[in-house]
This record gives sequence, structure tokens and C-alpha cells, in this order.
Amino acid sequence: MKKNFLYISLLTVGALTLSTLSAAEESLGFVNFKKCVEHSKAGQQEKNSFEAMKKQMTEVLEKSDKELSDIAKKLEDQEYMDGLSPTAEEELKQKFQVLSQEMSRYQTQYYQLLNQANYRMLQTLHDKVSSAAETVREKNHLALIISEDSTFAYAPTLDFTQEVIKALDGAFEAEKGAKENG
Repeated sequence: MKKNFLYISLLTVGALTLSTLSAAEESLGFVNFKKCVEHSKAGQQEKNSFEAMKKQMTEVLEKSDKELSDIAKKLEDQEYMDGLSPTAEEELKQKFQVLSQEMSRYQTQYYQLLNQANYRMLQTLHDKVSSAAETVREKNHLALIISEDSTFAYAPTLDFTQEVIKALDGAFEAEKGAKENG
């Protein structure tokens, strides 16, 4: 009798779990964060700003690198060095050392700034995608929308990425309009 009771209890719990999962599945959604970043206007703007900053910093590094290379060539050219006074030779060596240190400092700052800017960009986009996903979740009466990255597989009907991108673009346009009018 105890075995029958246990068996009936397990069947009941199983049936309730399946019905709960079935109802929960209908109220779940997934979003591909990467696609939201790549295909939304907000993502493109953030990406373009990041690339512009990266380009500007790269130009500064390339200019310093060129100047450093020019001095290095002079230091390696024995004829050129023989034509310099000892004072001029020492000044050139000092200038090379100072530029080398500056270049090293620029590179360190460059990578730190890039990492910080990338983190800020991703955090900003994460916040915007979260807000847009909340709008989509409410509109579609979903219990929850999760990032596709945290799942192994799901039914394509649960993908709300395009709706989130539309919500992102709508918020982007509204923000842009507010800036132009305000």
C-alpha cells in the first residue's frame, strides 16, 4: 500500500511539473544580445563611437612610432652618428629614450582606455537591451526573457530578438528626437 501511495504521489508530481513547464514555456522568450548590438541603431552608434576613438588613438600611436623609428634609423646609421658632435649624439640618444618611454606609456594608456571604453559600451548596450526586452516582455505577456547565451537550445518561436531590436530602434529614435528638440 505504501508503494502504491508513493507511485501515485510521484505520478501526480510529475504531471504537475509537466503542466507547469508547459505553461512556463509559453511565457518564456530568448534574445540574442550579439544580434541586438550588431543590428540595432543604438548598437551601431556605440560601435561607431568606439571605432572612432580607437582610430584616433591608433593615429597618435602610429605618429609616435614613426618618430621613434626615424630616430632609431639615425642611431643605427654610423655615418650619420659620426657627423654629430658628442653633445648632439647624447641629445639624440636621450630623445630616443624619452620617446621610447612615452610610447610605452601611450600603449599602456591605449589598452586601458580601449578596455574601459569597450566595457562602458557593452554595459550601456546591455542596459538598453534589458530595457527593450522588458518592453517586449510586457507587450507579449511573457514571464521572462533570457539571453540566448545562457541556453543550449530552444524553439525558434521563442526568439524575440527582432522585436527587441525594433524596440531598441524605437527608443533610439525617441532619444535622438528628444536631443534635437531639447
